[in-house]
Amino acid sequence: MHIRTFRAASLQDALEQIRHQMGPDASVLHTRQVRDGWMGWLGRTYVEVTAGLRDGESAAAKAGNPADAIDSRHASTNHPHPPRNTPSHGNSASPIRIADHAYDFSDAAARNDRGREGYLSNSASLPISLQSYREELISAGVGSSTADRWLTATASFAAGLGDAPGGQFVSGTPWMEHLQRTIGRELRIGSPILTQPGDRRIVALVGPTGVGKTTTVAKLAAGFRIEARRRVGLLTIDTFRIAAVQQLKAYAEIMDLPMEVVENESQMQPALDRLGDVDLVLIDTAGRSPRSDARIDQLVGMLHSAQPDETHLVLSSNSSASVIRSTLDGFAPVQPTSAILTKLDETPHTAGVLSAIAASDRFAGIPLSYVTNGQQVPDDIAIAEPEYLLSRLLPARMTLSQIEAA
Repeated sequence: MHIRTFRAASLQDALEQIRHQMGPDASVLHTRQVRDGWMGWLGRTYVEVTAGLRDGESAAAKAGNPADAIDSRHASTNHPHPPRNTPSHGNSASPIRIADHAYDFSDAAARNDRGREGYLSNSASLPISLQSYREELISAGVGSSTADRWLTATASFAAGLGDAPGGQFVSGTPWMEHLQRTIGRELRIGSPILTQPGDRRIVALVGPTGVGKTTTVAKLAAGFRIEARRRVGLLTIDTFRIAAVQQLKAYAEIMDLPMEVVENESQMQPALDRLGDVDLVLIDTAGRSPRSDARIDQLVGMLHSAQPDETHLVLSSNSSASVIRSTLDGFAPVQPTSAILTKLDETPHTAGVLSAIAASDRFAGIPLSYVTNGQQVPDDIAIAEPEYLLSRLLPARMTLSQIEAA
């Protein structure tokens, strides 16, 4: 099998490259949004698409450039990545960019409300090409009611843009891109951690056991210490696991960072004072079961003593939607300001987790700050980008011809 990776300014540019270089029978194996520099603070943004072609399927691959990775000539300052909006609140809409097209979802929502008279009132009336996505969404962990809401809104969204039912598109946009935009309207993207020299900021990471809190703290600490040149201090209240304290101490020694261990509320303020005049304090906490009210209350008390400026709830993207929702409910007393999605490298799709954290009629949604996709410190962490999360919505199983014809 021929496998090649293409880089371009947009998903559409990358697909055009694949079609030209490998032919219409190529299969999209993986897509991701990439930005040069640490956590996207430096460099440009581009889309990286890995495509495969079985031996003998097309002669186009044999005639193409044998390079493993191709940088599109279009991936330049002629296609700048749009600036992120300030953090959203409630259900306020924000524009995102998919396939090199900018959309303001506040306008899209209005178009949805003005959709064609009587168009698609339930899943049974969806176009056949769109109904197939319902099964995929449900198999990916999305609840049936959420899948129906997304797909009905997607059909109305397409109708508002002039795309006709049955797949006869006026604007030429595939159903998947319409679906991504529909879900993108419900995603909330928060602000990353912002620091200023001489202005100490306290940030706590909380979450269940095994989601990667300590490793994420280390990634953030290394990035701010090495790349951002900030003075960072570490503090852990995870005294339930000796290994967790030793792990964080090892990171602190490698990066030459001050670290404090706190066992109870009375020790918190003296420990913060001993960290001195740092720009950022990162607090690692013990894993808590969202069903343990006593442990959650204890965590609330410790954080009350610390008075963090931000509290990030760490969620594992390979958890089921029901587990994510249970975690959100269980950690509600902690009042998290945003969420970090970890272990994206361990899940083939994001539909289930996005259905749990996205806004709905009964849930305002939790803003995302960062995502992680590996164990390497500090490389495998990035500022949350809706384009990347939506590009991995469902497992890629269709060829380019199927994608364009869907």
